[in-house]
Amino acid sequence: MPKSIIGGWRGFSLTKQIDIATAKPVNTLLYFSGDPIEPEADQFYVNSDEVTGELLPTVHRLLSRKLVGKHKSKAYPHLVGLFASMAMGKDTPTAVGATTAYKHAIAIDKTIVELPYRTMIENDGANQYLYPGIACSGFQLSGSRGNFVEFEADLMGSGVESADATAKPARVAESYLAYGDIKFSKGGAFDGTAITGGTDLSASLLDFTVGFKNNAIGAHLCGDQSGKIGRVQRGNKYAVELKAAFELEDTSHRTDFLAETEFVAYIPIVGGTANGVAKYTVEVIFPRVVYKAAKKGLDNGTLKVGGEFEVLSDPVYGPMILNVINMQAASYLA
Repeated sequence: MPKSIIGGWRGFSLTKQIDIATAKPVNTLLYFSGDPIEPEADQFYVNSDEVTGELLPTVHRLLSRKLVGKHKSKAYPHLVGLFASMAMGKDTPTAVGATTAYKHAIAIDKTIVELPYRTMIENDGANQYLYPGIACSGFQLSGSRGNFVEFEADLMGSGVESADATAKPARVAESYLAYGDIKFSKGGAFDGTAITGGTDLSASLLDFTVGFKNNAIGAHLCGDQSGKIGRVQRGNKYAVELKAAFELEDTSHRTDFLAETEFVAYIPIVGGTANGVAKYTVEVIFPRVVYKAAKKGLDNGTLKVGGEFEVLSDPVYGPMILNVINMQAASYLA
């Protein structure tokens, strides 16, 4: 009989694992869209390159397995904090004034090689499995006029799977962030804490995309006969993407492009009240960017400029910082 995903769910551990194999309790529910995840072949061998006297392979072996997939959802601070901290490696939480809200400063940790892991449970509506050793190899945050802010995380796991009967955990009470919450500014100064000055381009902003990849690889360790990934480690270089399209109101984008002007790019996405003066927030800060394209185009008959930016590493603050404000007190990497 056919099976339905109705009744399915996906949860993660708030606490990171001490290693790739040791699972932690799954205690936060994350809604998701798209396909469910399960282990698949990393390398399935057949001897198609050997001369055997036959027209088809004669030998086969499932040499290695992996778990790869995506977590897609409308964006909200808890979701962004959970996965961005895994991908970038550093989370420093501080209290927001006299409130009970916290700001999580998420940044790149250049010292790590092996990525942090969380435990995932997925119920696909038919079966429920536990997957320890889930790492995040990158994420994308995007928004546009009239829509919700979207978030997508790239997941990579060891491929270890076991049947599970854990009860569905609770979801945090955070609303989705929407187009009305988005701002975009260019220029000004960043002192490690706050942005001062700059030009607000929010009214002319059509859409934006922020992407981060640590180019993680899964290592199958020699001597490990399980065939599963024994370590997920970052790549040699990271990749950061920033794109934004604006209504073309003047020549400032082209002027900055031709002059190779470096500036601060700042995208605060500020939702409803978390506690007191604290708002549910995702701030994205790029201390040093420069236009690498500012191409004219059309948007429903009006002129637009498609801005593509080269994100540069600042010697003090790095290439990108995410500030996530919500009611999560402990570090996402505790």
